[in-house]
This record gives sequence, C-alpha cells and structure tokens, in this order.
Amino acid sequence: MRLDNIRARDLASLEALIEAVPTVPPYDMALEPGDPVAGIAREAGFEPYASTVQFARAIEGMPEAEPADGVRLLTYDNAMAERYDDAEFDALHGLAIYKAMGRPTGYNQGAGYGDFTVALRGDTLIGFCFTQVPEGIIWWLGVVPEERRKGVARMLISSAARATRTSGGTHLLMEAEDTPEARAFFGALGFRERGTRELLIRS
Repeated sequence: MRLDNIRARDLASLEALIEAVPTVPPYDMALEPGDPVAGIAREAGFEPYASTVQFARAIEGMPEAEPADGVRLLTYDNAMAERYDDAEFDALHGLAIYKAMGRPTGYNQGAGYGDFTVALRGDTLIGFCFTQVPEGIIWWLGVVPEERRKGVARMLISSAARATRTSGGTHLLMEAEDTPEARAFFGALGFRERGTRELLIRS
C-alpha cells in the first residue's frame, strides 16, 4: 500500500494515519530529499529500500521508434498472466522495487486499466508497458535481458506516447529506480530529470 503525499507532525499522528488505512501491511511511502516526514517515518519503523528518479518529456517532437525485428505489440489480456509473470520476473527481479512488491505484483490482472501494451517475439512475451492515460504516467516498464538494446523499450514507449496523445495528454512521465542505465536510457529519449525520491517500507 503506497502512502502518497503523507503529512504528519510527529510519530503519534503518523501512526494514527496508518491505523486509519483500510488495508494490511506492508506500507510503502515515497519522499523527496529533505522531507521532514522521513525522520518520523524512520521512528515508525520504515526503512529505505530504493531511490528513484522522476523523468518527463513532451510528446510533441518525440520521434516514432523503429520497429524491432520480429517483435509485435499487443494490448495485454489477463489470459497472458502466466507468460507475463515470467517475463516480469526476468525483466525486473534485480530491482528493489520489484522485490518489495513481491510476485505476483498484481499487474498480471491489469487488463482494461489504462494502456497496457506487451511486446512479443513469436508467442514469447518479452516486454511490457503500463501507462495511465490521459496523464501519460508510465507506471511499469520492462524488457527481458536477452531482448534489451534491440529497440523493444523504445517501441513500448512510442506506443505509450500514441495512447496518451489519443487520450488528450501532452507529456510522458516516468519514475524509475535510480540506476546509471535508467538515467542514460531516458536521457537518450529526450526525457528530463525532474527530481529524486527515497522509497521506504514497513512490513
């Protein structure tokens, strides 16, 4: 359960807020550097587990990705769940965010919510992109390791841009785990860095 935009003046008020949440742990929060809630959260037993970078770019002027050889894009269907779970694990199991979510993450039942596109080579699911439209927020993106650097992620992001534009949106937004690879990839696509956040969790 992500506790977004949380404000608390002390430990007691934070604990009262958490008690009022109608769900069970683990609880997760994302805080910007220097947020005073971070110290209170640590007092409450939250532990940092990842840092993220926020990226954004206008869709206007974004070049269309070249098709990757032998790869086709489809709208996700929940009947693909088993293949999706395997591809998601292969693509993301090294990231702290994926480990914190656990398997399955819940995206395997995401058909019909936002724009959910998958990349396939033959019948093998090799990549995925889940985008909230019309806001253009890319919530979940991955490509299995053996298919990287072949243009698959660029195809998926181009598809997200088209879906966002069709829905009336103007920008793409993405928050990725802070790695040199993520900064280089999104920078090469013309995304600008818009800040960082620290993720904390309490089981």
